Amino acid sequence: MEESEEILKETKRIARDIEAVFEKFYAGKAAYSKGQYYKGEFYLRTDYLLVVVDRSNNILVSFADHTRPSYAALFSFMLEDIKGTNLFICEDYRTDEEGSMVFDEMDGSSTAAIIWDEKERYYTMLRSKVESIVIRRLKKGKS
Repeated sequence: MEESEEILKETKRIARDIEAVFEKFYAGKAAYSKGQYYKGEFYLRTDYLLVVVDRSNNILVSFADHTRPSYAALFSFMLEDIKGTNLFICEDYRTDEEGSMVFDEMDGSSTAAIIWDEKERYYTMLRSKVESIVIRRLKKGKS
């Protein structure tokens, strides 16, 4: 039980460090700097990117297709500095004209159409956006 408490403590620290990155960038606007836990993983989504921390404390990042390269580089640099993690940059995700994440390529449905009570559908869709890894930045040893 002590080991699982240590793991939980480490996961919470990583989540706080990630939220701190976005608090700095968005100058304290809480809507863009607070993440959510779902089934043991941490999710934080802003208008520029999606961050998922998996159960192994790997940070998976996917940028919106409208994110400027300079912002992508800045976020990557800041997230890479978080201790105890590996950083994985994933394929960019498509957005609609308003910048909402597109989740159904066939009919153009976006996250704006998801009812917030549909948690399983929403988080499954978010998780799918970090499946295609483009760049790996490994810095922690295997446990």
